Amino acid sequence: MFFKSFDKIFDDIKHIISIVSFVFISMAILMLLYWFAFCAKLSMPSWLNSFVWAVIDFFAQSFKNTPSYRENIEILPVLTSVIFGVLTYIANCLLVFFDNYQKSYRKSVDNYKEKLAKTINKELHKDFVNELKKNTYMLVKIKVVAEQHVSYLTAMTDTEVNSRELEKEIEKLILESVQSNIVYKKGEADGSVYFVISSIKDSKEFLTELVEQSSKLIKNYLRPKLKIGFYCGAALLNKIEDIDSKAVYLNRIIDLKIPNKIVVTPRFKLYFDNIQPNAYNFLVLGEYNLSGNPENRQDTMLYALQRK
Repeated sequence: MFFKSFDKIFDDIKHIISIVSFVFISMAILMLLYWFAFCAKLSMPSWLNSFVWAVIDFFAQSFKNTPSYRENIEILPVLTSVIFGVLTYIANCLLVFFDNYQKSYRKSVDNYKEKLAKTINKELHKDFVNELKKNTYMLVKIKVVAEQHVSYLTAMTDTEVNSRELEKEIEKLILESVQSNIVYKKGEADGSVYFVISSIKDSKEFLTELVEQSSKLIKNYLRPKLKIGFYCGAALLNKIEDIDSKAVYLNRIIDLKIPNKIVVTPRFKLYFDNIQPNAYNFLVLGEYNLSGNPENRQDTMLYALQRK
């Protein structure tokens, strides 16, 4: 507010100087025209004569009652015109001075605001990073999906596979095979298995183990006309009590059916970009509605983890 008020003062001063400059140049022209008329002995209105000579006498008052005044009376209007021309020049110089000073002032203000904004943004970023550091757990959910391709040509000879039982069997093996010492809790819920890890800084090793074990187990069950993959999502937890709400969120991510990728949200990406920038690369998957209600869209940008 102070900056704007001070800047307005500059604008007002420049406006006043512009008006004064216009008056001066107008008087210079008037005096010059009067001088031409005066020399030509033209008859002029009495009010004009009174006004012009009052102005001339204002500048000539120091020698009005001397012989020099009477001797130079014919050139006094043009001399007054020159004086007004000089005053116009001085006014224009002042206008340029205040304009340059205003530009310098605005530049100083902009620099100050820029430095202030950088300081504020730095503090906000620091607070934001501190807020991110409050995440102490990671929840990972993985669901195995099996799909048998049935052909009417070989339907009589193909061995039918119970897809859901096969999925549950592989999920159980994944649950048992991942034995990382940072696993705080693990189990099965909502048709998928989950892991809660207590050391986010070691999450890369855990996720690597999870993917390797899952891929190895899935590979063991692969056969012709049987396609097996997984859906997986990961989210950060501020506290262990957030597990239920985050599980619902990850269930929605799993329901998107993005195959064979660990899918994460912007908060996950922000955490690792700011705190562990060398941990992961993030592949943009696009925006998806995770509100749980198709009529109330809340599109969220999702990413897939990639190794660095």
